[in-house]
Amino acid sequence: MRPIHVVRLDKARPALILTRSSAIPYLTHVTVAPITSTIRGIVSEVPLSERNGLDHDSVASLDNVTTVPVSAIGRLIGFLEPEDEKTLTAVIERSFDLH
Repeated sequence: MRPIHVVRLDKARPALILTRSSAIPYLTHVTVAPITSTIRGIVSEVPLSERNGLDHDSVASLDNVTTVPVSAIGRLIGFLEPEDEKTLTAVIERSFDLH
């Protein structure tokens, strides 16, 4: 399952870790999608909720994907559930016009 951690970005905020877990020990930076409670209902958002370890309904914003130092990754909050991986894949395809 893909982890959600607190990450130091502009401020400490939850983020979905997009880099595959097996690569992280060998990297100095990882790719993340910041999570926000501002839900705009656009194609680049992955819906998340309490079942993912968050306090309230939120979205991972694929319009704001960024890389951060591994040292910026804080505590584990939760996970993207296996059934949400298909949603993530579809949102990535739409966000980057890959279809």
